[in-house]
Amino acid sequence: MKLAPIARAALVLTLLTPLAVLPACAPVSAPYNPGFQSNTVSLKTDVLALLDKAGDRYSEHAGEADALTARIDAASTAAASTPQNDLAAKQWAVLKDPNRALYGGTIKLWQEKETLGLAFREEKKIQVRRAFDYILCLEANKQVATSCGDMQGGGG
Repeated sequence: MKLAPIARAALVLTLLTPLAVLPACAPVSAPYNPGFQSNTVSLKTDVLALLDKAGDRYSEHAGEADALTARIDAASTAAASTPQNDLAAKQWAVLKDPNRALYGGTIKLWQEKETLGLAFREEKKIQVRRAFDYILCLEANKQVATSCGDMQGGGG
């Protein structure tokens, strides 16, 4: 039985299409990890509490800041070493970077200035809360599509 060229092309496409689609069906993000989620919530709470203390002299809380920074570094490393977790890893890197305006930069400024004013601390808490909420949203969306709320308005 001889197939017409159009029929032959249709048959080839029918047979090859599933093979071409398989890579597209591969996961595009790391699987949901409840441990990452709970650790991030704990870090968020501890960071916000530490920022409340930034009105005190840095030297009074240096040990606490160092320990918290080590925990953030560990979370960042875990995110970066998880396959298909690039976006979360980038968010952790921004959060901890001492040359940026989030956690790392605020801790660096606190060290340099020794104390931070109330208005500054309150604004930083909003910004850091948004950053953590975004990381939490990325993790939650690995499990089920979730509305993250208004990330521009503070994330809730």
